[in-house]
Amino acid sequence: MPWTNSQQKMLSIWPHFTGLISMICSGLIIFEVLRDKVKRNKVYHRLLLAMSISDLNTSFWYTLSTWPIPSETSNVYAPLGTRGSCVAQGFFVQLGIATPIFNAMLSIYYLLIIRYGWKEKDIKKVEKVFYFIPIVFALVTAFSA
Repeated sequence: MPWTNSQQKMLSIWPHFTGLISMICSGLIIFEVLRDKVKRNKVYHRLLLAMSISDLNTSFWYTLSTWPIPSETSNVYAPLGTRGSCVAQGFFVQLGIATPIFNAMLSIYYLLIIRYGWKEKDIKKVEKVFYFIPIVFALVTAFSA
């Protein structure tokens, strides 16, 4: 059963607002970490920074909602784009898979700190893995989609 006109409008309009709110919040986290040298030197805050950058990117593309969808597409409210803009949106939204994986890396960080008693110096030795996994996975899935 296809969406009604009012459902199509809501599915198109709401992401403009929710995506913008997410962009603002991610931007505030990025600003907060970057402006403080102490925070920039902590693994936790660098992971939070990476997750927020990933979320900011994804939120931007969600904010565009249906606009990048090719204009000739039927049963979609306000499609204004081309095939290229649609493919670009799909690529960058797929890159957003890095965000929940960064969240998982933060969980592993807490596990190592709280449960296993690791210190900051120990975490720094494996920190690159915390970035490698989400970034590589996101790039592989985005390029293969």
